[in-house]
Amino acid sequence: MIRQITVWIAGTSLKKTNLNIINVTRRGFADIPKKDTSSHVMVRTTDKDEQMRVRRARAADVPRVLKFVREHTRDMWPALTIPSNASQLVLSDYVSRALAQGHSMIAERQESKHNWSKIKALALSTTTCKWDASVLEKWARCVQCSRSRQALMFTAHCLRAPALHDKYHVHSILQVILIVPEDVSKQTELVNMLVKSAIQRGRDVGFSLVRFDAANEAVIKALEQMKMNKEWQIAYDVLPDCIKEREKPKDMKYCITTVDAEEANKYKEIQFGPGHSLSVYSTFTDTKN
Repeated sequence: MIRQITVWIAGTSLKKTNLNIINVTRRGFADIPKKDTSSHVMVRTTDKDEQMRVRRARAADVPRVLKFVREHTRDMWPALTIPSNASQLVLSDYVSRALAQGHSMIAERQESKHNWSKIKALALSTTTCKWDASVLEKWARCVQCSRSRQALMFTAHCLRAPALHDKYHVHSILQVILIVPEDVSKQTELVNMLVKSAIQRGRDVGFSLVRFDAANEAVIKALEQMKMNKEWQIAYDVLPDCIKEREKPKDMKYCITTVDAEEANKYKEIQFGPGHSLSVYSTFTDTKN
């Protein structure tokens, strides 16, 4: 009897040990969604009694976000404004990869009492390392659509040019692409909500530096008012066969110092002429904005 009890106890302990080993050595995948205990939802009410909220984009939001990006491609990727199935596929793949990381924020308007279905603005957030620009260039060389290839190469250039990794000696940076349409109401309020939520997200997941990319004058003005550090700026033209950077006049410096948006646009056209521009700002997550 004692021998049987000893054998039974030994067998039970071996089974538990094997189960523990299996649980420890089980492989985990990066794309498996994890429970996030640090989700922040910011809700505001505008003058028209419209409720706006900012929250993290979920997997179920991907189709709506892709539709929003396609409708406002001109804001961040003007080279892809001409309809093209290939360019839309590449852009959708790029946006989907960023959404899969789980850092992006959406601002939506409440259309009914229990329905939040209208996306008004987007903060497309992704982790960037020093070598990501080179990886993006390799991906661009594999793309057959010339327009998409040019857009990816230009995106890689804008990713590398500010050199924030070397400047601040950080391994990874949370890059936030702010897409706020010009026709949306309360632009400044939406930008403030998106920026604060993105900084809070970066603080929660361990980023020390957050980078903001803006191509809209209203977004740039809001970032300036929030005392963000201006790191880099580029003005460029989208030509039929390439994306060309415009050279700054030698006798003038490009710096928007006026408060009025119309004066800022005139100031910009005097120095560069009509075209497109991209500005990069940064802030540390431990600072209060």
